[in-house]
Parts: sequence; C-alpha cells; structure tokens
Amino acid sequence: MRRSRMLSLATIAVASAVVLTGCTSAVQKAESPDGNSPTKGGILHIVQAADVQPATLFAQNNPNFSLTRTVFNSLIDYNHKDLKPEPELATSWKMSDDGKALTFQLRKGVTFHDGSAFTAADVIASLKAVQRPGVASQTKSVATAISDMQAPNDHEVVITFSQAMSNTMDLFLMTPIIKAAAIDDALAGKSFMGTGPFSVKQYSPGQGFTLERYDDYWKKGAPYLDGVQITVVRDSQSMLSQLKSGQADLAMDLAPLDAASLKDTSGYELELSDANDSVQYIASNVTVPLLSDKRVRQAISYAIDRKRILEQVDGGIGSVASLPWAESSPAYDKSLVDHFARDLAKSKQLLEEADAVGKSVNIYYDAGFQPNTGIAQIAQFDLTQVGLKPNLIPLQASDFLDKLRTGGFDGMFLTGHGFGQLNPATLVKGAFPFNADANASSFDNAEYKQLANELWLSNGVPSKATLDKMNSFLLDQQFVSDLVLSTHTFAISSKVKGLSETMLDYLDLDSTYIQK
Repeated sequence: MRRSRMLSLATIAVASAVVLTGCTSAVQKAESPDGNSPTKGGILHIVQAADVQPATLFAQNNPNFSLTRTVFNSLIDYNHKDLKPEPELATSWKMSDDGKALTFQLRKGVTFHDGSAFTAADVIASLKAVQRPGVASQTKSVATAISDMQAPNDHEVVITFSQAMSNTMDLFLMTPIIKAAAIDDALAGKSFMGTGPFSVKQYSPGQGFTLERYDDYWKKGAPYLDGVQITVVRDSQSMLSQLKSGQADLAMDLAPLDAASLKDTSGYELELSDANDSVQYIASNVTVPLLSDKRVRQAISYAIDRKRILEQVDGGIGSVASLPWAESSPAYDKSLVDHFARDLAKSKQLLEEADAVGKSVNIYYDAGFQPNTGIAQIAQFDLTQVGLKPNLIPLQASDFLDKLRTGGFDGMFLTGHGFGQLNPATLVKGAFPFNADANASSFDNAEYKQLANELWLSNGVPSKATLDKMNSFLLDQQFVSDLVLSTHTFAISSKVKGLSETMLDYLDLDSTYIQK
C-alpha cells in the first residue's frame, strides 16, 4: 500500500535520448507479501460520489479516476519514485537536443477493444483532439505548441514543437489514447474504445459503468479480475455503509473523516495515493474591490487556521500548506510550508493598513461535498476574529462549477486543486486556479505571465532561481491561498489486493485481484 513519501525528482523532461524497453509484468507486480498467488476472477465493485464526465477524458478530473486507466492507456507512465517516464503504449522515445522534436516508437501487437489494431494514426488523432478549443486538458499549452505530427509507419510518431517546454512529457502521461474513429463518441459518452485492461459493457449516465475483462489486453496475464462495476453513490456515508456491508469493495474519495474512521478498522484498509496532489484552497476574485488589494488577501491567508482544518475536517490526512506543490515537485520548498502559519495580529494589521476592517466578503463553496462546509465554517469564524464580515454562500455542485469556469464569484471561493505533483509549468499554465493566461480569480498580471513562461519555456527542469521567484510571487499575491495538502483516498476491503494508482491518481487495476 502506498504512503506519502519524498520523491527525488532529478528531471521531468526527457533527456536528449531515452530508450526504455519492457514493463514489469502484471504477475510480478501482484505478488502478495505472504507469497500467495493472485486469485483470478471476480467482479470488483466500486462506489464513487459523482458520475464520470466523458467530455473531460483528456483532463484530470476526479470522477474519471475509476475509468480512465481501466479502459484506456497512455503512451507513457511515470515512475512514482523519481517521476521519470516509463513505457506504456510507447516502448521508447528520443528527444532532439533542442527539445523541439520527439520521436516515439509504439508497442506492436496492441489492439482496441473491438479487435482493431492500435497505430500511430490513433496517437495523432488523440493529440489533435486535445488541441481542439472546446476540449479540456491541463496540458493544452503543450498540445497547442505542436506544430507538426508525422507517422513514418504504423508504429512510429514524430512530433515537432514550436518551442522547447519543461513539461512536454506531462502531455503524454495525461492523454489517453482513444481509437481515432471513436474519439467524438467517447467525449459524448456514447462509446469508449480504448486499449486498456477492461472494455465498457454498459454505461448508464448518472448511475455508473459495467466493465468486463479484455482478454486480448497487451499485458500478459493481466487483468486478474473478470470485471468492474462502478456505481454512483452521492453520499459519503452511504458509500461507507456499502463498503462495510460488503456491497462494495472500494470507495473512492470518502469524506476525510469517514476515510479516517477506517484507519484502524479490521477488514478494511485506507490507501493514500502517493501523488499527494489534492490541495484544499480558498481563492479571491481580484476584480472585487475589497479583494483587489493583496494586503487583504494576505490577511485572509494569515487568519485561517490550517491546522484546525487538517485535524477537524481532514482527519489528520495530509499536511498544512502555503504553496501548491507536493514533495515530488522541484518547486517544493520545505522552509515555506508554514509561511502563512496563523498570525491574527499580522492579519489584523494588514486589514487596518488596507482600510478593510468591518468590510463584508462572500465565500462560495460546493455544499454537496461535506468537507467544504467544514472548511467554510472555519474560515467564517477565523475571518470574523480579525474583523471581516464573511457571508457563506453554499451552492449546488453544478452552479459552483459554472461560476468557477466563468470567474463568476463576487467574492471568495473554496474548493480543491491538483497538479502540484508534476512539472510546475503544468500547474501555472494549465490548472485552472493558477493558469496565468486565464484563471478563476480573474488574476491578469504581466509579471505572473512572464514567470509562468520562464518555468514553461525551458529545455529541462526550470532553474531553482526561477522556481524561487515563482514561489515568492505566489506567496506575495495570494490570489489563491493553499490551506492543506492532502491526497486522494481509496478505502478498500482487505480482500482487495494489488491495487495501484498512476501519478494522476487514475486507478490501475492491471494487477488487482480479490483474495478468496
């Protein structure tokens, strides 16, 4: 079972030449500690709070964690210890010295679930889909920098970029390869044609998926399971009840306190993803007069009791944060973790300097996710303590997301973000709370755009000096105030063995089995 750990990130960009062959077989990965052989067969029953969102298959989106890697594969995976790229549908690759040309050699003998061959044309079509204006992806900036794609043969792709970028490989980690002719149907939720270990037998929107084993999966011996049943159960307590009653084998992202309750419960285990990319934050629409002053935003950050949120809302799962980075990121700086440790005196001083004492501020949150209510109530109490008048506005998930996408909050808003675990450029150029080109805070700043481009337009990992400048800028501006760095949780029956996740937190069920 994975636990949070420090990852040594030597580089996330591909070196001038990378040649990797072979993968650890599913059989090797699934060997249990007691030496027992994995059990074949059985259906894994998964419950999750939200239905999958097919339109966002090319982006990291929590509801899709159970589907993306079970039905599809990407060209590469990332090693969890050092974040170096490893083979998946690509067996090897080579980057030009200038970082502008990347050649992939593709795995032979791979088929889609309808029996048709996987070829270079499917790779090109999937990447072209990411380039579409209406298709969401946190690595869109990389995809749109592709100036040319060629397929010298069915098992080779040559991709040319207009510029070198530090996060080039993140695009190929994130992009699932979908059969070229079936991409539009996948985005519309009509069919899902991938090369992964399971094929979609049935999709009932709003209810869930039925998946069945793909017998011709390219990894020998995988998967062990006969199938997977994914069921939407809106309430965390109901998910927990189904897990404890045996109706479910795995519950995705229980409310933190529900998840924490399983830590010492016999017959159940709580797996914590080692990506550590689930960050709770409160942010400001900087076009609101009160919040246009960075001193007010800093005061808010100093006022909020992060430790109380960690313990009372998150059940101690995670750690306090002042910046968005997980320990795997080259931008992570341990000395800055407590930069915004609670300091009521400093908060009050900043509010007085900004003539903000006694001013009202709206705080919006998605009330459908229980932890948000707890965080909102703590924020309300803390901001009242320093002289603001916070007004909590709970919203339904759809209404909250609409405002988040359009920058429509007339005040503050709280939710969670990811992408602190990969190359920093992917967060500041793609993750919506931080995207320097367009973000939910309406924070439009020339210096920030320049810094983001410095991180991004680098042939290799950005320099420490550049990362330090970015950290100083984010701490100073506080249009996003990160509160707690947590992680996605997978609550499982102890009968479930060999569960794994990618560095995007997608379930990897290649080696999963149910012990009889």
